[in-house]
Amino acid sequence: MKRAKAIILAGAGLALVLALALVAVLWTEIPHWRMGGTKSIAAPSFTHSEPIDDCPAAGANIAIFGDSHVAGRNLGEVDGRAGVPFGTALEQALGNRITVSLFGVGGETAAQGERRWSDSESGAELVIIAYGTNDAAPRGWLRERTPVPIDDYKASLSRQISKWQARGRPVIIIPPPPGGSAAIMQRLSPYREAAAQVGQERGAGVLDPADAFASCPAEQPVLTYDALHMNAAGHQCLGQWLAEQICPGNP
Repeated sequence: MKRAKAIILAGAGLALVLALALVAVLWTEIPHWRMGGTKSIAAPSFTHSEPIDDCPAAGANIAIFGDSHVAGRNLGEVDGRAGVPFGTALEQALGNRITVSLFGVGGETAAQGERRWSDSESGAELVIIAYGTNDAAPRGWLRERTPVPIDDYKASLSRQISKWQARGRPVIIIPPPPGGSAAIMQRLSPYREAAAQVGQERGAGVLDPADAFASCPAEQPVLTYDALHMNAAGHQCLGQWLAEQICPGNP
């Protein structure tokens, strides 16, 4: 009788431990949902803007290469107006005196984007490269996707920077934007750091969306309910912040 009771208690204890472990794992996956979207998690800054030259002259073009963050996805509205991708918000913030061309495809990694645009000639005076979210496979076990090895990710970014620099174009790297859950941030963080490292090593500027989000706390939540993509407010925040970094003092 005592032995059976002990077995039952041991089984119950094991079940409790397993249940608590499951809760701990799931807890980190829960997004920081708010009314209207998801609040981004504060993240260390990787901005390194010293290599950025003067503001492009009037009539110049900026080309942005990247994934769904560049293309824009499920933006919704901001201040009663339809949302626009951050590249378009950047163009608008510069008073439309500089055009911004968007080369973004949802779901693409740095290497996939490199292959897609390998023969492109944008004619841009400034090139912005924004990959890394898909390389990180930020949804982890919630989605069947394998993270790209960090060294492969860094190698692709390095090749892309070198290609544009060889054509005389200054380059800016945008690390993956911060996500809206602890688990997503844990997966994104190594790629954010890697992007900044490559940018600095290759003489490119680095402008971190984490700093943009920190500069407009009143706009939170800046992510959609998926805790990964920027909503209209997030795109607007990032676009305006980029304008301030690229063209300080622009009216």
